[in-house]
Amino acid sequence: MPTAQQSPPASGASPSQATVYFYRLHSSPGAVVGVDLKDNGIDIGTLQDGTYFVYHANPGKHALTATTDTAATENFTLQAGATYYIKAIVVRKQETFQPSLSVVFDLQGQAAIQNLQPLAYHE
Repeated sequence: MPTAQQSPPASGASPSQATVYFYRLHSSPGAVVGVDLKDNGIDIGTLQDGTYFVYHANPGKHALTATTDTAATENFTLQAGATYYIKAIVVRKQETFQPSLSVVFDLQGQAAIQNLQPLAYHE
């Protein structure tokens, strides 16, 4: 799994928090289906096709859940001052859209969000 980069925090972030960019590419499978995201059971936002948002989280263990027709939970340990890029993916399996979350390398995430629409959930 790619590791986070120790970089200056994004605007609005405290050095004692982790910065997480959640994103979803254009024309992804299941494009009409939103991906609802939760951190330890608390709603943090919804990704539509071609969008991203920035989330500032306390360091430590996080159960991040992506929900469409079904739910998938991934466990992450976030570090203070680190920046993460997490890509939401949706695949169609039979009659349902199944989500997943994966951490990508910083350069890949930075390039991906350049052409996506920012959402202002946590700014």
